[in-house]
Amino acid sequence: MFDSLKSSLFEGLRPILPLPMWQKLLTLVATFTAILGLYVYLGWMPLQDEITQQESQKQLQQTLLTKNQKLAHDLPRKQKEYAELEKQLKVALNMLPKQSQIPDLLENVSWAGKDSGLEFSDFKPGPEVTRQIYAEVPVALNISGSFRQLLTFLKRVGEMPRIVDVKNLTLTEGKDGDLSVRGQAVTYRLVEEQPETVQRKGRKQ
Repeated sequence: MFDSLKSSLFEGLRPILPLPMWQKLLTLVATFTAILGLYVYLGWMPLQDEITQQESQKQLQQTLLTKNQKLAHDLPRKQKEYAELEKQLKVALNMLPKQSQIPDLLENVSWAGKDSGLEFSDFKPGPEVTRQIYAEVPVALNISGSFRQLLTFLKRVGEMPRIVDVKNLTLTEGKDGDLSVRGQAVTYRLVEEQPETVQRKGRKQ
């Protein structure tokens, strides 16, 4: 085997043997450089590209793993926050009366004023203002009484289980010391879907 290798090597070097020494060295250097370049191009560079690609994939997988671990760690907290928000939403919706409950609520507001000693010269519901999921139900107020009676009325309204907002109050003091109060009481009701709307949604589904 070694004899065959020596013979092949000798045959390969035979053409340069008659050349001067400097040409022999130059030929050997050129041949070695060509072999080295071919190795780098065909062997080492593809290997480095593959290593770089594998490192990139490894880094990407590590990033995804870290992100998923963080999401998994935050999941119980997010679920707890969602449950709390859902609970608060239910409480808020329960504070919005339905349309059928509006007359009773307005009557309760009127009785709260009368029980506080106030006199109503005007208690007139106005047109509703519809928002997204609720509607505002304004009521024009014109009442008279003492400042203490007014505070008692506002306190009772604020303690009602339904939301009633008394605002835009204008106070005028009369000759007898009583106050004449003009303003607005606004309650809010949940906008209920009409049967036709529900039927349309059912057809679309």
